[in-house]
Amino acid sequence: MNTEDKGEKKHSGNLRNTIFKKIKEGLDRLEKEYSNFRFRQLHNRKKDERLKKTLSPEKYKAYHRQERKRQEKAVLCFAAFILIGIILLFAVIKVLIFGGRSLAAAIQSVFVQEVQVESETETEKVYTEQDITVGSTGCMLLHSPFIDSYPDENGEYDFSSIYTYIAPYYSAPDYMTCEFEGALGGEEMGYSGYPMFHSPDAIIENIRDSGVDLQFLANNHVYDAFSTGFHRTMQTYEKLGIAYSGIRKSEQEKQYTIADVRGVKLGFLNYVYETPGIGTNINGIPLDEGDQNLINSFDYDDLEPFYMEVKQNIASMKSEGAEFIIVQMHWGIEYQLTEADYQDEMAQKLCDLGVDAIIGGHPHCEQPITVLETADRTHSAFCVFSEGNALSNQRTYLMDEMPTGHTEDGVMVTLHLHRDTSGRVSITDVELLPTWVYRYQDEDGSKYFILPLDDVDHLEALTGIKDLGDEPAQSFKRTMETMGDGLRQAKEFYKNQSLQ
Repeated sequence: MNTEDKGEKKHSGNLRNTIFKKIKEGLDRLEKEYSNFRFRQLHNRKKDERLKKTLSPEKYKAYHRQERKRQEKAVLCFAAFILIGIILLFAVIKVLIFGGRSLAAAIQSVFVQEVQVESETETEKVYTEQDITVGSTGCMLLHSPFIDSYPDENGEYDFSSIYTYIAPYYSAPDYMTCEFEGALGGEEMGYSGYPMFHSPDAIIENIRDSGVDLQFLANNHVYDAFSTGFHRTMQTYEKLGIAYSGIRKSEQEKQYTIADVRGVKLGFLNYVYETPGIGTNINGIPLDEGDQNLINSFDYDDLEPFYMEVKQNIASMKSEGAEFIIVQMHWGIEYQLTEADYQDEMAQKLCDLGVDAIIGGHPHCEQPITVLETADRTHSAFCVFSEGNALSNQRTYLMDEMPTGHTEDGVMVTLHLHRDTSGRVSITDVELLPTWVYRYQDEDGSKYFILPLDDVDHLEALTGIKDLGDEPAQSFKRTMETMGDGLRQAKEFYKNQSLQ
């Protein structure tokens, strides 16, 4: 049997199923009409007997003539209904006996709408169920000690040792993201830390090799090397084949990134706040006119254009097949352990626009976790207001603004996502891994490890580092004090959602 014949056979089978369904509906309706007819007949007979006793002979005759005309009209309509049913029945018999495309076409003219609806239902796409994990961690920025301590005798940089203990964790999710703060202006521009972060190119390779798939660049230090360094940053990422988001080379390029993760398409957006000034300013640096629309940014004092842009980007991502939308926000007040009111308002608006997860950075300390819902509770969004510092030199003894140790703390968040057969992708669980930046000295100066704190009690035995003391435990405690309640509530929320 060729493909055309198979298609014909399937089409005829669908048509016959539809016709049988319509016949059954017609017979059921006929039976119901007949029952109603019998009930009305009995009711009218009783009514007739009562009126014959109460009305005068003249009025009774007039009523009887009027009632007879009404009944004759009803009988005619009922007969017409029966006749149409008989015609359709013969048509069906002809279909079943003779088959064929011409017969199918004839019946389609009667049932065209129903057939179309049923065909759409029968051919509705069924998605493959899939479970994936998406991880994210906080800001990575290279202060001056990194610049001074990591070059070899030839001036080449290699920061890979920093990720020795955290790399297995970064590599565990199906897709991993982070924020990189700094500009890649190149050796000729000179490397530096705070306040103008000009970082060696090697750092972004080392981040990638640690297991990070996507690096977010819309942050307040991306323009530290001005226009030249800004464009060189993008050129370097593309030359090295490293994925980035939040900035673009031209206005014709998309503002978002879509990643296919084991068959599930994730959409990513990344934005940074603007600082006051003429034109667009990032961290007090005015952008060149040609660069003003190349960084995804928003103005705290005029958020409506930002919301409109996010809405348009969400629509575009979904038109390209994105099934789950994550927005990375560089926002908030530095060294504040709780989010600002405007962060709450913005997060709720992003949820209302259809964002599925909101990941925050910039305060250089952790801020709480929450789950937002739309007013009608038809949509929810996971939100962590700040993941803190994944890597920095903001040591306790250096931080007059926050001498509490919080700037040494970071967190890795992992979202467990499930796609069902209807294509809906939802969060089923959330995991949190506290991290701590350990600093030590060798012959070259200050060196660092990002340490996972999932087993604080045995961290020295697991790493072989003997001078940790109680600092990892204190870091873990700080993280859980800030994020623990929100994490528990989020896990309970998604557990309940999964049971519904």
